[in-house]
Amino acid sequence: MLSDQQIRNFCSAGYCVSRVLIPDELATRAVEKVWELSPPSFRANEPRTWQGAVRDCCKTASIKDRRGRVKFRECLRGERWLYALTAGNHDVLAAVADLIGDPIEPEYVRGLYPVFPTRSRRPQGHCDRHKFQVGVVLYLSNVLPQGGGFTVWPGSHYSIARHHGTLGGEDRLETFEAALAEVEGSTRPVEVAGPTGTLVLWHQRLVHTAGTNTRRAVRHATLCDFKNRAFLAAADCKADDLWQTWSSRTKNVAASVTSSMNHAVAI
Repeated sequence: MLSDQQIRNFCSAGYCVSRVLIPDELATRAVEKVWELSPPSFRANEPRTWQGAVRDCCKTASIKDRRGRVKFRECLRGERWLYALTAGNHDVLAAVADLIGDPIEPEYVRGLYPVFPTRSRRPQGHCDRHKFQVGVVLYLSNVLPQGGGFTVWPGSHYSIARHHGTLGGEDRLETFEAALAEVEGSTRPVEVAGPTGTLVLWHQRLVHTAGTNTRRAVRHATLCDFKNRAFLAAADCKADDLWQTWSSRTKNVAASVTSSMNHAVAI
């Protein structure tokens, strides 16, 4: 269960961080699967071998060109053990339910998203286009600062939402790119570090990215998305209230946060 402060953090910053217990054997299985799907030349205990081209669900590109980020998705859609880590995890579902009430059971999880080491670069944020309310990132390894942690631009969900034509659809207004650039130029990004079992919950409209990993270890994580039926019914409609389809508890907290923000602007 999320605390009131965690929900307040989610409403004001667009994300919050929690911890869940995950079976060691499942975390180990996920890490082993990454090495199984990686090129044969990649040896788990030899960072010098983590170079060259990698084929994932999106493209074939070198670790350098893809900034260390690899996405293993469709090839894992039928793996129920992976589903059990997030969509089938009672603690994850309880945290999501605190935010949106009863979520629709996900058909599948996004997959495994390892981040291999590369040289340090300035983070570049983006926003997802598909329909969901809450995204979750679950760390399957210890993630140190500058270790490829999930990186967010706090509070950007409020400004970015104004540059969409609907509550949750992908219809971006002509002002979207300028708004994204404004967020990146005016807001300091935050990288979430944490041990195995760290759970990051984040709002669909939040500007985010996978951080740059400058460590000598791979960042291992799995992602999943959640939504409720009220959101699906309203996602393609114009909306003035960002929180209209969320839980009563979240709506109450969001109203307080919005009131405080408006008061601060008025002053």
